[in-house]
Parts: sequence; C-alpha cells; structure tokens
Amino acid sequence: MTRKTYRKTPPPRDKYIVLNRDGGVFIGLKGGYPQYSYNWDEAKPLHIENTSYLLKEKGTELIKESEL
Repeated sequence: MTRKTYRKTPPPRDKYIVLNRDGGVFIGLKGGYPQYSYNWDEAKPLHIENTSYLLKEKGTELIKESEL
C-alpha cells in the first residue's frame, strides 16, 4: 500500500494598503489613473510586488493589512 503525498500550501502572503498624503486609500484604477477614497472600507489590499507603480507618486506609503 502506498501513501499519497500531499503538498503543503504556502502560508498566505502579506497584503498592503496604499495610503496617499491626504489620508485616502487606494481603491483601484480609473482610466489608468489611481483613485483614492477616504472611506477605508473601500481599500483594495495589494501584494508588495503590485505596489511599485503607486509608490512612485510623491507622498504615498504602505500599511500592512494585518496592522489595521
């Protein structure tokens, strides 16, 4: 009798929320431009590798989703 081998699933990766200098959170792109909202419930969490374009804007920063 042979045992079936199972692959372990990797732990979930951290997601981040992008915050602009005015206190708005990134909610998505509209017409190729980032849109921000002051309603933090609308925030779109992103993986770190997907934030490079948004971090090029002056005054943006990242907050770990787990810290909210």
